[in-house]
Amino acid sequence: MIKIILDFCIRERLLILLASVVLIAYGWYSTQQVPLDAIPNVGENQVIVLTEWTGRSPKDMEDQITYPLSIALQAVPGSKSVRGKSMFGFSFVQVTFDDEVDFYWARSRVAEQLTTVTGSLPDGVTPTLAPDATALGQIYYYVLKPPEGMDLAELRSKQDFFIKYSLQSVDGVAEVASIGGYVQQYQIEVDPDKLRYHNIPLNQVIDAVKASNIDVGAKTVESNGMEFIVRGKGFIGSGKSEPETIEQITRTVVVTREGVPIRVGDLAQVQTGPAFRRGALDWNGQEAVGGVVVMRYGENPRDVIKRVKSKIASLETELGGIKIQGIYDRTFLIDETVSTLSDALFHETLITIAVMVLFLLHVRASIIIAITLPMAVLMAFIAMNFFGVDANIMSLAGIAIAIGTMVDMGIIILENIYDGLAEWEAEGSPGGPRRRLVVIREAAAEVVPAVITAVSTTIVSFLPVFFLTGRDHRLFAPLAWTKTFALTSSLIVAVIVVPMLCRVFLKSSRPSYLKTMSAAVGGGVLGAVLCLFVWGTHITFWTSLSLLWSTVASAIVGFAIGWWMTREKIRPMEENPVSRFVLWIYAGRLRLALNRKLLMLSFPMMIFVVGLGAWIGLPTVLRPAETVVTWLGADLNDVPGYVDLKHTFTGLKTDDWIALDEGSWFYMPSLYPAASFSQAMEVLQTQDVLIKKIPEVENVLGKIGRIDSALDPAPAAMVETYVMLKPRDQWRPGMTERKIWDEVNAVATLPGVTPASALQPIEGRVVMLQSGIKASMAIRVYGDDLKGLAKASLTVAEHLKTHHYVNAGTVSPDIVMGKPYYEFDVDREEAARYGMTTMMVNQVVAAGLGGVDVTTTVEGRERYPIQIRYERSVREKIDELGHVSVVTHTSDVVPLNRLAQVTTTWGPGAINSEDARLVAHVSFSPSGGAGDLETVAAVMDSLRTARENGDMEFPAGNFELQAVGSFQNQIEANQRLMWIVPTVILVNLLLHYLHFRNFPISLVVFSGIPFAAAGGMIAVAVMGVDMNTAMWVGFIALFGLAADDGIVMATYMRETLNRRTIRNVEDIRNAIYDAGLKRIRPCTMTTVTTLFALLPVLLSTGRGADVARAMALPVFGGMLIEPFTTFIVPTLYCAYVEFKMRAGFQDGYWEKTDEAETDLGGVAA
Repeated sequence: MIKIILDFCIRERLLILLASVVLIAYGWYSTQQVPLDAIPNVGENQVIVLTEWTGRSPKDMEDQITYPLSIALQAVPGSKSVRGKSMFGFSFVQVTFDDEVDFYWARSRVAEQLTTVTGSLPDGVTPTLAPDATALGQIYYYVLKPPEGMDLAELRSKQDFFIKYSLQSVDGVAEVASIGGYVQQYQIEVDPDKLRYHNIPLNQVIDAVKASNIDVGAKTVESNGMEFIVRGKGFIGSGKSEPETIEQITRTVVVTREGVPIRVGDLAQVQTGPAFRRGALDWNGQEAVGGVVVMRYGENPRDVIKRVKSKIASLETELGGIKIQGIYDRTFLIDETVSTLSDALFHETLITIAVMVLFLLHVRASIIIAITLPMAVLMAFIAMNFFGVDANIMSLAGIAIAIGTMVDMGIIILENIYDGLAEWEAEGSPGGPRRRLVVIREAAAEVVPAVITAVSTTIVSFLPVFFLTGRDHRLFAPLAWTKTFALTSSLIVAVIVVPMLCRVFLKSSRPSYLKTMSAAVGGGVLGAVLCLFVWGTHITFWTSLSLLWSTVASAIVGFAIGWWMTREKIRPMEENPVSRFVLWIYAGRLRLALNRKLLMLSFPMMIFVVGLGAWIGLPTVLRPAETVVTWLGADLNDVPGYVDLKHTFTGLKTDDWIALDEGSWFYMPSLYPAASFSQAMEVLQTQDVLIKKIPEVENVLGKIGRIDSALDPAPAAMVETYVMLKPRDQWRPGMTERKIWDEVNAVATLPGVTPASALQPIEGRVVMLQSGIKASMAIRVYGDDLKGLAKASLTVAEHLKTHHYVNAGTVSPDIVMGKPYYEFDVDREEAARYGMTTMMVNQVVAAGLGGVDVTTTVEGRERYPIQIRYERSVREKIDELGHVSVVTHTSDVVPLNRLAQVTTTWGPGAINSEDARLVAHVSFSPSGGAGDLETVAAVMDSLRTARENGDMEFPAGNFELQAVGSFQNQIEANQRLMWIVPTVILVNLLLHYLHFRNFPISLVVFSGIPFAAAGGMIAVAVMGVDMNTAMWVGFIALFGLAADDGIVMATYMRETLNRRTIRNVEDIRNAIYDAGLKRIRPCTMTTVTTLFALLPVLLSTGRGADVARAMALPVFGGMLIEPFTTFIVPTLYCAYVEFKMRAGFQDGYWEKTDEAETDLGGVAA
């Protein structure tokens, strides 16, 4: 079958060429269609329900809204958890679904469930779904730069009623949320003394204003054959200016007595002013107005931002001098991340071509790789487009890491064809052109089975990655997809396209001088043109030459290449100096390995022991040896230098995921819950000014409270600051991202401010919406009541501060009962004496002291609330609130404290719940003494021990402790990896067996995997990198690569032994020796290509490089050790065959020799 396919591809070169062109064109088209983002959407599959109930305390929100909603939404099919958060005036309920549940199906089921619970909620309260976006949906932040003389209220009106709706109309935008400035409102500030003088209750004023703001319709009337629409006008502010609207409200009649109207203006002062706000924005120390563009689920962020920017450009001419300044723009992160890996892919291709030229000294052979490698990459993009896999740091890293393997397949087939043609030409080219095609086919067919097996092991190795769950599945599944696409594409190209190109390019040329000169001149002109119009900027940057000299140099290089290509020949291995050098190095060592097997195998065993020690610690690995020596009466620790030696590697720490370098920091310190809004704003602006002074900081965008979006459940005293950094070339020498973060924390940690955990914008959003905390880890305390939770969380916090694995300065407990309250307890009997109900008294409290929005003006496209409240002098005298005069419904005037008792107490600033149970969190950061998982395990063990022995006492009640944070994904991933990694290894072994049909030989080939893994562990330990899922994915990739050379070598050894006459051990060794020399060049080429192809990834420093490096490092370390496979496999193969011969077992290698001799003996007789 393979020979039939190869024969067709070689003979029908025009058809294959046309198909290749079509695939390349469609692949290029696919690269433009695949959505681009920085990282995969790693946010949880969540639906958020927002409920507003203006002015209500967190306790009211929890008891009357959050708790009923949480109970009801737990019944939604497919839901994993229901998290609640009750704040002043807001309730957030977050329903998290299993990953396989469709996002929009989940939204529809939540909406359906809400209909069953709405009737049990307070009147006028309606839950709403958050926009159809995820935690990564906030893609663009902007601020408005006003012209001279425009205040924050005008800016906010422009944002709310023009800019916001214009940007929301952009395709792919789910929501534009406003933040900052002041929402304008009409304020009716009532004087209680005037109410008392006119003997008018406050609720009568409220009813009058409400009744004065209404339009009516009276259908139509007909007159003189025309139809007239009848409309009764009554909206406040309709068609009027602001002063006219104020006058209209002022003249509103409250009551008429003896024909004399008493108007609002007789009882109150009417003015415009800022509405009550729970969020503000600061830009570089100045209060600002801005907005956040939230992308719809499943959209292409790069395209959405591009459309938003285009819309902004068209809007600015209509804004009267207002400029829209983008501050946080994910496009830059996306472009830099993609650019990092695109550059790495480009450099990998160049390196591959250089290696081919070095080993084969044949430029046209390198052109084959130069054609087929990009073609395979483009085919991978076709698959990405077809299967809906986005292009991001993980998916592109899959291609980047696979480049070495992709090239390996083409190299093995190309090298064998090259070698076959070299031998055929050396024999004088017998059979002419027809025989040449047969040579190409036979040479390709000889190695294609081994190539298919090698690729299969690599592809199958990555299949278990799809069995990861949660965040790690969403993060690494794109990588597994693209690596599978890339390897499958490269296999197709290697089998179908490479032999056809070998027919075209691989031939010894003997052209005339004129043809050679023409080709050289053409190459020189092409080089000059490419330099002048395409690569000029890059070449001048790399060489520091002027454009003129760069063009001249490119022309010279092009001339030389053109000359060389027209006169180059296919050289046998013995005529190639590089190949001779490889053979010289390998031949002597291989002969030694076959004759002294234990000596040669001792070196890989030492590497394996060191690699195991790098993973779990040399002290652990050497402990059995120490025990044996102790039995003999000695102590290895007394040997000079032994203790230092065994502590070279103490074992790898376990960390959470490798965070993408986003080029910005997300600073979220903690303020005390009792902090007022103005106090929090003062802290924010002070911090932003100090942070902006750091030389590496370009912009600082700070926020307190929440944006007007259900995706931002932030209390008013919560500070969030985006610290945008300048490009690296503008940093001070020696500065790193971590040093900048430490400096940010140092300058911004003011008195009363708890230091923040190191987070970045995307990372921070994911962590907050995933675990409900603003740090990477925390202890969640479950309890039955708020007071008990408050004490328990403080107790846990005090214990954590004493733990050596915890950074004590970052321990931040939820201050559950940390908000001061003024509470009015209505005296029902006393109120009844004056004809007032509890609702009437509370209305006085709500409207008079807090203010109530009684109605809304309709001013064209704009809407502004009308609020009624007592005048400022009354509201600001907190101690005298009980003496405020209240006109009762019996026309009596009594002080408020006659109707309600006023007390001061402490209560919750926010209430958190998990699956309807009350919770509090104690967040913290590790001290660095251990990995994240080791830190969490030690902390939980310490808390458990402290509770058991009584060192940590909780109040009476049922309290449970649970460690939460992003590390939970790593724990879950580790549990999966415990069976995924062994499964990968066993599947590889199975594939080896299916190829060789001999279990011992399969084990021989398989032996390369543990030694390569040891090399990967050593590399990881030397570089000081912690273990995480990204690292394990790198090892999974290594397991698929490590046996490739062994498969190729063992396959050829088997074929050589089958062809040879085997009579004794020396024949076995000679056959394996010759087979090893025959295959060492392609094996060396593939190993060197893989190693050098990984260098651009390992050495890259741009955005996203850290994530790709984490996965490439184990592969690089393992492939450094992999050359030992070229000795291990022949040595073990030889040992196995020798053992069978010496033990007298039957084997086809010598059975055929015995049969042949028997046949010859029969003929002679």
